[in-house]
Formats: sequence, C-alpha cells, structure tokens
Amino acid sequence: MSRHAEWTDPLRFSVCRPRRDVTMLMVEGEIDTATAPRFRAELACACLRPAATFVLDLSPVTFLAAAGLSVLVEAQAEATRSRRRLVLITTVRPVDRAIEVTGLAGRFHRAPSLDAALGGLSPGYDETV
Repeated sequence: MSRHAEWTDPLRFSVCRPRRDVTMLMVEGEIDTATAPRFRAELACACLRPAATFVLDLSPVTFLAAAGLSVLVEAQAEATRSRRRLVLITTVRPVDRAIEVTGLAGRFHRAPSLDAALGGLSPGYDETV
C-alpha cells in the first residue's frame, strides 16, 4: 500500500465586492519566491474589475517574503497611476513585520478590518477609474 501525500495549495484567493465601488481580494497562505508570480497574476486579474477602491486582505497570510513585498509595491504604484485607492488589511505579525522592517510602512494604507478599511469612504464614494 503506497502512501500519497495530500497536496495542498500554498496560496489561495477569493474575490468579492463588499460594495459597488469596492473590490476585495483575500489572500491565504505563504507568499514567497515560488508563489509571488501567481500572487501578481491574481492581483492583476482582480484589479481589472472596475472599482475606485481595492482592498487586499492579507490577514490569512502566514508568510510574506521580499518577492511578495515587491508585488505589493508594484500594486501600490499601479493604484496611484490609475487613481485608485489601495488598502491592505493586515492583522498578522508576519505581514506587518515584513512591511515595517523593510521601511515600507509609509507606502501603504493599512487597516485592521474591512470595516476600518471602508471607514473613510462614504457609501456613494466613486471616482473615475
């Protein structure tokens, strides 16, 4: 009898629209050099949805390497270019620590929850994208 190791996806994604003007991508798992290209692709795909605000929920992320930070910096630059608001939901030490020790904290708008992320937006907030 052979034993088969169960393969689990190291990175999982889900997209939702908590409001008409908001797209949210939740990322779960480890973001490292092996998974960063997929993270970049999923992020780019989610960003194609028309929304003035893009929320990236990183609270289920268990590891964030430099390759993942690079994707976040690119996403912030693209959000700025396209006049969109990018908000990161960060509630876990691996994500917050990676952002802070690299000196990138000032580049991102971070919030502890979706409610907090949307707190600064009025329900009718809309921007030309």
